[in-house]
Amino acid sequence: MSMYLVSVLCTLGDVAVALVLGRLLGSGKRAATSEFNGQALSLISSVLLSSFILLTGFQVAGSWSALSTARSRTYDEARALTDTYWAAGGLADADRTKVRGLLRQYTEEVRNVEFAALAQGHTSPEAWSALDNVRAAVGVASAVRPDQQTAKAAAQSALGTVYQTRADRAAQVRAGMPLITWLALLVAGIFLIAFPVVLGLTATPRHLVALCFTGAAVAFAICLTAQLNHAFQKPFAARPTAFSFAEARFRQMDG
Repeated sequence: MSMYLVSVLCTLGDVAVALVLGRLLGSGKRAATSEFNGQALSLISSVLLSSFILLTGFQVAGSWSALSTARSRTYDEARALTDTYWAAGGLADADRTKVRGLLRQYTEEVRNVEFAALAQGHTSPEAWSALDNVRAAVGVASAVRPDQQTAKAAAQSALGTVYQTRADRAAQVRAGMPLITWLALLVAGIFLIAFPVVLGLTATPRHLVALCFTGAAVAFAICLTAQLNHAFQKPFAARPTAFSFAEARFRQMDG
């Protein structure tokens, strides 16, 4: 059975239990006189507020962790690119020029084109092709002397790291918090806003202003978590800064 279905059934079961207990135990004399209503309502409101805070904190923590990981992986990939570029310096002149030119082409493709594609939820096929061209060029590079063999092996090892970090980045494009946590967050937010109204909040200007502030705070929290949930979408998106640093290192190594 799906875990989503289990969660929904458990939630509905808890609602049914609360309804039955409320009907059975809330009809006594002391309950009818509203002796415990203040304490009960305070408990209910505290549970609603705590549930919303817990869900929001869970969403923000998970999304921020994913965003930090995405940013870190861009630097890991850029560092592996510079390692490959450095190792290619030990190849024969023609192979060195070809491999380094293809590395610059790939890095520029990622920085200028792919990050825009990542915001749309997919990677750039041209960037994949550019990286495959680098691997092919390194694979056919001649390695007659021992130092060239060492340089070729180092370039292939660093290039393997580029593929690994790139694959991780591609997998994270569509990653996000589970749908059921979003539904729970929305339901908790709605209940939190509606709770005073359901209890019969008087429609005085002061009470309505306070309720509007509550609604604005809930909406802001939900919007913030939604924006953090996408690691490559603005305003909190991972940026291609690492690849700009890699291009700067390429120029330094060329010099």
